[in-house]
Amino acid sequence: MSIQLHQIGQLVPLMSFDVESCGLYGEGFAVGYVVIWHGKEVESGCFSSPLHMASGVIEDREWVAKNVPEIESDSPDPFMVREKFWHRWMFWKNNGAVLAADCGWPVESRFLSLCVDDLQSDRKWDGPYPLIEISSILISAGIDPLGKFDRLESEIPVHNPVCDARQSARLMIDAIKKLVDLQQKAATLA
Repeated sequence: MSIQLHQIGQLVPLMSFDVESCGLYGEGFAVGYVVIWHGKEVESGCFSSPLHMASGVIEDREWVAKNVPEIESDSPDPFMVREKFWHRWMFWKNNGAVLAADCGWPVESRFLSLCVDDLQSDRKWDGPYPLIEISSILISAGIDPLGKFDRLESEIPVHNPVCDARQSARLMIDAIKKLVDLQQKAATLA
């Protein structure tokens, strides 16, 4: 199936996700996602385990404790967080979704690699291909992906993985609209 950029979040479901991990290179202990389809959020969810169950170094644990809001655990360990997320990803992938992360390296890409590694014989062909990097779309639209963006009420607090995934999806959809407008303007000038 061929996907056009302007179809993402409209005809093609967009699953935006965000991982909270024990540092940039530590294990993900929480993942949040939102699914945008026909221009509306149709599903969101969060899976989380206790931070102490995730591998990582002490200074990264301290940063998480200071900056990440309390996330109620629904899983005993990061493995089950990954299992629950993978189940939702497979559901949406089978419904034609594309997966997107704000900035896929290193946190989200490491999380996805672990998801596949957990059961590689069954999952090696089911990862997101392509994994859409929202920051690259923002750059294409002339938006600084490292800029500070206002948040809607539903996108607060910062570092809540569902709220962060929701903001990333909104920024991506806005950037796509800007790109489509630019393409239409260029076509009328040609």
